Amino acid sequence: MQKEECPPPRSVERLPVEKSLGIVWQDGREGRVAYLTLRGECMCARCVDEITGERILDVEGIDPEVSAAEMSLVGNYALKIRWSDGHDTGLYTWPHLRRLSE
Repeated sequence: MQKEECPPPRSVERLPVEKSLGIVWQDGREGRVAYLTLRGECMCARCVDEITGERILDVEGIDPEVSAAEMSLVGNYALKIRWSDGHDTGLYTWPHLRRLSE
């Protein structure tokens, strides 16, 4: 399997009033992803079955007011978000964020 290439974004910022993440990519494209969408797209083992790839997170059960409490970079390949609901095990890789922001 070939590794997906996606350079890191120029900037990522929390937009609490809009309840979204604002992302500016190296190529100048700008995108926004709602917090609720991001939380529902977590790919960690608590949210997606590692063997089947089936989503096990009850997306309908996510608090619609969920917000990104903290964010940190993981190397040069992903963003880690600690959510207001306490969830913090997911990594959002640049290719995954790019897809979500388009």
